[in-house]
Amino acid sequence: MARVAPSSSSKALYFLCILLGAILLYADITYKSFDTIKNTYISTTISTKYLLKKLSIDPLIYIYEVSKSKSSLINKYKNLQEALDKSYLENFIITRSDKFFMDDKSILALMSQYEIDEVFHASKIKYFDTEKYFCCDSHVMYIETISSTDKSLVGGAVINSRGILGQIISDSGIKEVLLLTDTTHYIPIESEEYFCNARGGGLPGIITCKYSSLIWTSPISKGQEFYSSGLGGIYPRGILIGYVKEITNLDDTNIQIDISLIANPIQKGMLGIIES
Repeated sequence: MARVAPSSSSKALYFLCILLGAILLYADITYKSFDTIKNTYISTTISTKYLLKKLSIDPLIYIYEVSKSKSSLINKYKNLQEALDKSYLENFIITRSDKFFMDDKSILALMSQYEIDEVFHASKIKYFDTEKYFCCDSHVMYIETISSTDKSLVGGAVINSRGILGQIISDSGIKEVLLLTDTTHYIPIESEEYFCNARGGGLPGIITCKYSSLIWTSPISKGQEFYSSGLGGIYPRGILIGYVKEITNLDDTNIQIDISLIANPIQKGMLGIIES
């Protein structure tokens, strides 16, 4: 294919463009003729970028820092609360004075309130692994009866002035108590028409229930009370266990409820072992 040679007018136009560019470049270098235009352009660009950063990026950074700071404060508060609880419990056990535990009026008042007529043995804490209680799934404590007894109390329910703490799982003089919050522990509980075999939540003061909305259609609300059902014969029936703290939808039909216990093992006072 034959090339088309540029016309005379095209050559002249190219030459004029080159000449004009050279003149403008010379004028800019020599006399700074376009400094005002360049500075205005640079200033506008920087201002625009700065404004966009202030309007978009900076608020996101601020929100992140605030949430990070809030989360840090919450964690510090939780750590401080755990440290105080541990310190209290350690001092609580070190005291080891029988007078500290011997006031049985509160235990008797609880048993009278719930019409519990079984034999009970006054007891006190011997050892409590606070590290596992606050960090892990295994929640046990060790207690001893204030008055000696030769009878094995394995299977007995352990209570304090607020309610049920757990059950005796071994007895070799010192009794090992599996707390309600241990993840291997289950307790049958009820609330109105709802029944559940609640499992320990692995957290201080929490047990959990899971159910299907296809089976239990009655609504459950925060603050709803749950009581021991008495099934299995370990725990007396009708003792207030706790209140619904959280309700979580696991999927379309399955629901988990977290129940906050009212009985706290870290509490001053005597314990009672109800014979099974």
